[in-house]
Amino acid sequence: MTHDSSQAEPLFLFAEEAQELHELVPEALRWRCLIVDDDEGVHQSMVFAMNNLVVEGGLIEWLHAYSAREAYALLQREKDVALIVLDVVMEHEQAGLDLVKSIRTELKLIDTRIILHTGQPGFAPEITAIRDYDINDYRTKSELTRNHIFTCLASAIRTYRQIRSIEASRQQLRRIIQGGSALMSLEDDEAFARGVLEQFAAMLQVACAGLALLRQAGDVWADVRVLCATGARSAAQGLPLSSLLDADLTGACLRSLENQRAEWCAQGVALSIPARDGCVLSLYLDASALVRRQVDDSVLETFAAQFAACLDNRSLLARLHHDAFYDRLLGLPNRRCLSELLDARCAAGTQGGWVLALIDIDRFGEINEALGQTFGDALLRALGERLRAGVPAEAMLARLSADIFAVLGPQDCVLPETLLPMFATPLSVLGEESMVSVTMGLTRLVDVEASGGAAALEAGFQALRTAKSTQRGQLAWYTPEISRQTHDRVTLLTGLRTAMRAEGLFVVYQPQIALSDRRLIGLEALVRWRTESGEMIGPDRFIPVAEQSGLIREIGFFVLRRACSVLALLHGEGCQGLRMAVNVSAIQFRHPAFLAELRQIIGDSGIDPCCLELEITESIAMEDAVYVRETLDALHGMGIQLAVDDFGTGYSSLAQLKGMAVDRLKIDKAFVCDLDEAGADASIAGVVIQLGQRLGKEVIAEGVETEAQADLLKRMGCPEAQGYLFGRPMPLDDLRAWIRRSRAG
Repeated sequence: MTHDSSQAEPLFLFAEEAQELHELVPEALRWRCLIVDDDEGVHQSMVFAMNNLVVEGGLIEWLHAYSAREAYALLQREKDVALIVLDVVMEHEQAGLDLVKSIRTELKLIDTRIILHTGQPGFAPEITAIRDYDINDYRTKSELTRNHIFTCLASAIRTYRQIRSIEASRQQLRRIIQGGSALMSLEDDEAFARGVLEQFAAMLQVACAGLALLRQAGDVWADVRVLCATGARSAAQGLPLSSLLDADLTGACLRSLENQRAEWCAQGVALSIPARDGCVLSLYLDASALVRRQVDDSVLETFAAQFAACLDNRSLLARLHHDAFYDRLLGLPNRRCLSELLDARCAAGTQGGWVLALIDIDRFGEINEALGQTFGDALLRALGERLRAGVPAEAMLARLSADIFAVLGPQDCVLPETLLPMFATPLSVLGEESMVSVTMGLTRLVDVEASGGAAALEAGFQALRTAKSTQRGQLAWYTPEISRQTHDRVTLLTGLRTAMRAEGLFVVYQPQIALSDRRLIGLEALVRWRTESGEMIGPDRFIPVAEQSGLIREIGFFVLRRACSVLALLHGEGCQGLRMAVNVSAIQFRHPAFLAELRQIIGDSGIDPCCLELEITESIAMEDAVYVRETLDALHGMGIQLAVDDFGTGYSSLAQLKGMAVDRLKIDKAFVCDLDEAGADASIAGVVIQLGQRLGKEVIAEGVETEAQADLLKRMGCPEAQGYLFGRPMPLDDLRAWIRRSRAG
């Protein structure tokens, strides 16, 4: 580097002045600068020119390289180089620019500032090179006076410091976010506070010597105790804030609480982190004045905001956790909580001698509907209080659903004789006395063959369903046989669903004849199930399962479509006027889309609706609901015939029956089997026949198996019959053959 002697500025400092400046500089602050030049004189002149000069609060630490290759190797091993002063022309004309390219693209030193200089102005870099490689400055060596050197270096180092400060802030913010996410899920308050304090220390880059306090809404700060204390402050653990003898520390903490911002004192910094619910986390860390100068206030604000959000989220998580395990209305443990306790007991093998009781409030839905949800909720609260008071302390009380409670405890305290008396006296509900009855299912956990809480809970529900299937207000104990029956039903249901997809279900047809001349007058369509293995599953087994699962509606419409299609086919083959009877389940009949789907099926098949007969149960026929009456009237209006199946097995009102739009009464086969000559007229079959005659309803007897039964029914005035005597339920091809034989005979 050449020195212009015409510059008035001296190239050196007096020793006393240099010493004075040197003493003002913090020992830790040094800027590492690399001189890359093949001229030894440039190195010496640059160092001499900047000797002990303070730049951006620090002194320069020089590194030296005398070629581009040497500089590249040095930069591979040296870290935190703030500035490179680089000669353009060294080994060759582009050595300096090639090195700049390698620094930026290969070594990825993006923050490091670069000043180019050259003693050969003809080899000055192009503007594009200065722009593309982020070159901080360019000078000819003749321009490098002491003033220019200081100005260039100060500007470059200032830029480097700003870049590093921004990057440091970015890294601090990243650590803040990551730290908050990691700590948010901690349930223990002390562990959370300690973690935040450690994050605070890491952000400030100081040792974690401090304390944290957590004040709940409404607490007096002077009484709040130190939740955690670390490092040199660990002796403060558990002490109230008012008892700390360090006035400087407590003053900073209180000012931070009052001003809701970071407050520095001679020893360190206090920071308050408030949450929306009034909870405040107060932090204090020992930190030097140098740390204070290096920390950006915006970073502290961001830290406080991030962990304030963490406090809010912890509060939210606590509420969600409570809601996940406890019932909101009554505050009792819920099904999930009970299930986890059962899991824990089963895993530990301590379920022996324990009983689970499920208590179902009878007709709670009707109570809610009749008296309103407010009354229903009050009833549940009253019942919950009754159970809380009556259930022994060693047992757990839970609420599993709207109207089902559970009690889990030792078998000597969870027994019917201890639980049922709680429902023997009225409850006080909204100022009125109200009695409730309950159905109860009890399970000894040792009787449950499968392991785990889910299996124990399912056993409890199986016992409850068993009790409800007999009569409300009853109780039942779980047995392994109940579980096996449930398993069989589930297996049957799974197979039934498969059969519906794989056409395992099919329809057979049983002839209905006129007893006067044995003429075919109708058919009854009946569904059958053949498994893939060829086994026949009887309707008495799968129809109840279909009704419980809701599949009966889909099965019913399958039979109805197939029956109407076959009826249209038989009409086309000369069996004009032949009627087809199809059973309709209560679920299918009550469905809102029943009439629309029925019309669609009749329209698609093209049959005369007058030739279709729907068989409904006596319970549906006698139901006085408006929609039932309207549906029956609509069916009659379409010309469809209606028959009451298994008439006599239920309860019928003669007044209702007289005005009902039904055409035919079916005598159940059980009454046909009981017929004998002596008491024929007095038999139920005889009564039904006489009733039908008086009300103007047709009567058909089913289950006729002998000629004696047929003759007796004929003499009693029964016009129609069906049964094995005339023909078994047959597939379509067998039915056609039967029809041909009956015509030929």
